[in-house]
Amino acid sequence: MKTAQALTFTCIAMALCANVFAQNLPQDFEKALAFDPSYQSAKADYQVGQRNVKVARSVFFPEATFNTQRLATDTSGRTTFTVVQPLIDVQRWMTLGQAAPQQLLAEVNLLSKRQDLATRLLKAANAIILANENIKLNAAKMEALDQQALAAKRKLELGQGTVTDLRDIEVKASQAKAQQLSFKTQLQNSLKQYEAMTGNTPAATSFVLPTTHGSYGLKPLNDYTTMALQGGPNVLAARYNIEIAEYEVKKVKASLLPAMSAQYSYSKATGVAISNSYVGVGLTVPLKAGTWYGMEAAESGVVKAQESLRETEAKVRLETDRLNALIATGIEALRIQREAIASAELSVVANRQSYQGGVRTAVDVINAIQTAFQVKSEYVGLATAQAENILSLTMLAAVNPQEAMADAYGYLFAKP
Repeated sequence: MKTAQALTFTCIAMALCANVFAQNLPQDFEKALAFDPSYQSAKADYQVGQRNVKVARSVFFPEATFNTQRLATDTSGRTTFTVVQPLIDVQRWMTLGQAAPQQLLAEVNLLSKRQDLATRLLKAANAIILANENIKLNAAKMEALDQQALAAKRKLELGQGTVTDLRDIEVKASQAKAQQLSFKTQLQNSLKQYEAMTGNTPAATSFVLPTTHGSYGLKPLNDYTTMALQGGPNVLAARYNIEIAEYEVKKVKASLLPAMSAQYSYSKATGVAISNSYVGVGLTVPLKAGTWYGMEAAESGVVKAQESLRETEAKVRLETDRLNALIATGIEALRIQREAIASAELSVVANRQSYQGGVRTAVDVINAIQTAFQVKSEYVGLATAQAENILSLTMLAAVNPQEAMADAYGYLFAKP
């Protein structure tokens, strides 16, 4: 009975700590956005993409060249300054039009990186939670085994027990102590991984779950699917890739059309007072046989992008269905697991009392203690997996990563 009371007190204390000192994951996500090396690299890639968009939008800016040369027929050097202003160039217009989907694609890719960061941060937090909870549960198990070892020792001294019972319990106690070291190592590694993303070392005591987790307000499956297909990053990226590929076809076709530009040229021979200037309109008619083959390749690129969109949409539908089902079944699984925890705790008490009465063996008590530890650890695993599924589903449905993280955080640490 004392062990059951101690376990109950520990659970109440853990719940109070979870409600008061729960780590603020949304706040840490903001820190990770400013610190995480992988995301900073993604931001740099985004800046490069923005620069490329600006380059594409400058295709109708005037172009100037300045050069000096001396031809074999010249008696002195020649300096030439030329300015060209594109006037009519369909290929340049296509390049300019392509800049819009390219910019949108860069923004969507950066959003995908934010989603990836949110997923990695929650997984790192869950690793800390699992290690932290296992340390506490294993400590309770070691205490229960020590108490059982004392009981077995007393029975042995009274001539009612056996050395085998005592040795079996001591072996399990030693294994639990070794396992405790492994859990502590896992906790330290998880804390360092979390620090690598946020820049701050969190307190392990802030990652304590409440004893129970309630339901989650799931929307209809069609709502999630519709939102994912309309605004999901993967779907949007696939659509923008189609636009970009279509512009590539237009650019290849436009490269066969004449281009007109205004030109100004000034040339002067050094050492001789002779200069020439020219203002006029230039017409360029490209004739390249390879363009026809380039057009076929560009058209194949469009087909590839279209099939990629179809594949992406199919994967989104399947993933939405999968996550929705996992969350729905997870709610029921957590309820059943809580019942299993209550039964396991009662089993420990019953087996211990039966052992004192000579009905059960020490092995029965040890198994009951191990089962109680196992079902509690499995509950923590189910709860953290549920939070990850909630985060994945909400982000798949085009919810802002900050809001999705707050939603998963609210479920993970909310009061029952």
